[in-house]
Amino acid sequence: MTEESTVLVEFLLARIEEDERIAGHVASVSPTADSGFCVWATQFAFDSERMIIAIDYQRVFAECAGKRRIIDAFRVAGPSTTTAETLERVLRELASAHADHHDYQDGWRT
Repeated sequence: MTEESTVLVEFLLARIEEDERIAGHVASVSPTADSGFCVWATQFAFDSERMIIAIDYQRVFAECAGKRRIIDAFRVAGPSTTTAETLERVLRELASAHADHHDYQDGWRT
């Protein structure tokens, strides 16, 4: 894995962990297992300026798991394969959802 790829993977894992923490908070305060429960969640311990609305925490958990599988597949592919190049493109696409984040690097733009 290249140094840039390592940084990109670390960036994505940090965003996934943030989403999981917020979804976990929403799940813990939900009066039911109903995925339609809605609450405002702030990342009080992480970034007080970022707020999201968590409508479906079960979907957030499923999305996080899918992203982790993509990252794991990239790590296994190896740096010199066409598969690795394809998966790096996927990682860049995943990261593009966080283009406004202060840790996002312009070199990741597709």
